[in-house]
Amino acid sequence: MRSQTLKLFGLTGDQINDELKKLGLNNEIVNVYVKEKYQDTFMVVEEKAESEEYSQSLSKIVSTFAKYIYADHDVSLYERLYEILSVRHKTIALMEQATGGIITNNLMTFDGAESIIKASYIMPSIKAMIDHFDLSPFKFTANGGVCGEIAFDIASSIRSRIAADLYVVCISTLADGSKLYYNKNEVTAYVAIGTESGVKIFKTESNARKRDHMNNLAKTICFKLINILK
Repeated sequence: MRSQTLKLFGLTGDQINDELKKLGLNNEIVNVYVKEKYQDTFMVVEEKAESEEYSQSLSKIVSTFAKYIYADHDVSLYERLYEILSVRHKTIALMEQATGGIITNNLMTFDGAESIIKASYIMPSIKAMIDHFDLSPFKFTANGGVCGEIAFDIASSIRSRIAADLYVVCISTLADGSKLYYNKNEVTAYVAIGTESGVKIFKTESNARKRDHMNNLAKTICFKLINILK
């Protein structure tokens, strides 16, 4: 019997199962197994009985979830990012505050990662960022903390120092033990991704606990990088 593994990011297991129900697939032909953690989903589409309908069912599933699929085999987001960086001979420089070095640590587990990661900065506080990158403290004061402009400034600073194909900066109020987090309000994170065409900023908000916030943000960044490199 045939089967196909798909890896998706950005949907919960419940959301995926709801979409699968809407497709109205014949359960006698196809069995779909879904396992999800931090919106990183492992999906297996299995053929239960030999039928031409299997290919049609698989095609419907792939079409429905196309923008969420990052691999057609069992691989993590970090390993998929590493695969694409290696195949395309691309390098990366990172500055992680909001993710605490999660992206760098995961990439470094793969052979040859030292030739892909040109630089990795892990800054535990706003003060460390100001001191290392010679940032203006006024920008933090004027914006009530971190902002997209500061992420842009750090990405630009790294680009001026380090030659790489991709630059990633992720900062948030979370790393300083901000009252925003401990009052259980939303934590705002700003991410800057630099490429040959410039630096783009995106913003995320979360009211998740610290560990979940950091893991979700790290995986979101990896997913965005994979799509940039496709």
